[in-house]
Amino acid sequence: LTMSKSGRRPHVILFLAFALYRSEVAHALQCSKYRHASFVVPPTSSLTRSAPAVSKRVTSSHSVVPRRLQLQSGRRGRNNGRIPLHFSLKHDEDPEISSAKNDDDERTSWLPSGDSSFAKYGRPKDITSDSFGPLLPIAEAVDEATGGWGLSYADLHPATPRTTVGQAFLATNFFYAAAGLWLGWNGDWFFGGLTEIAGIVSFIYHYTQLEFGKNRSEVRLALLIDYFCAGSTLLTGGVYMLQAGITSVPIESLVSAAVAVACLSLCWVWEFGYPYIFWHSLWHITSAYTGYLIGQDHLSKIAG
Repeated sequence: LTMSKSGRRPHVILFLAFALYRSEVAHALQCSKYRHASFVVPPTSSLTRSAPAVSKRVTSSHSVVPRRLQLQSGRRGRNNGRIPLHFSLKHDEDPEISSAKNDDDERTSWLPSGDSSFAKYGRPKDITSDSFGPLLPIAEAVDEATGGWGLSYADLHPATPRTTVGQAFLATNFFYAAAGLWLGWNGDWFFGGLTEIAGIVSFIYHYTQLEFGKNRSEVRLALLIDYFCAGSTLLTGGVYMLQAGITSVPIESLVSAAVAVACLSLCWVWEFGYPYIFWHSLWHITSAYTGYLIGQDHLSKIAG
């Protein structure tokens, strides 16, 4: 109490320094709770409108603007008690998640990617009398019954009738010619003739498919005719099997038929490009072989 004002001044200074230190420590502990909090800033948020420096920094150092920002720090100021926000860039995903995702991508990289022409372009728009002529009512019925899928077809780009892959694909239709010729030579000209016609029409359809590409009425017309010819051949083979009795049909014929149906189904799973060509080529080969086996069994039972 007897100390002069100049003697008390060091104590006052130390007290103010200690109080300021405690205030800063308390503030740092409070802000540490928000230091690593991540959140998404909506495009219309006032935060994005009030932080032009953030967008400038992003566009200058990154080719794309990240969607997530990380709250780094803040200090209470005089702007109505609000805390100014300071942002730092953050990757969309944690390193561990990104690493796991990359591993999954590597494990599935062998799978083909892409969509069918029907998924890309939707229902055909060119089913008109100019395209189908007298077959227009049938084309409209097929289109209506299948919701537009029935007259859509795969885009086989980059294969064409002049590429090796396209020519090999077209060559698989000759298996129908071989099976039909053998059946006709041995006396079943009806089933053999249907198999021959199915092979010829299939060749024409796939040639136009390779030549014209996607969304062409010429290809849809060939596809519709292919339905008739292939369906007639399959129906005749089914009648032969029913006549013989399913239990009397050779197991080899049933296995071959099952493999053919599986290959045809996979054509619709991967209905584009090289995957379609691969599976549809196998469909040509296995279905022609199945027709040969069924016709041979039919001839043997008639002769017997």
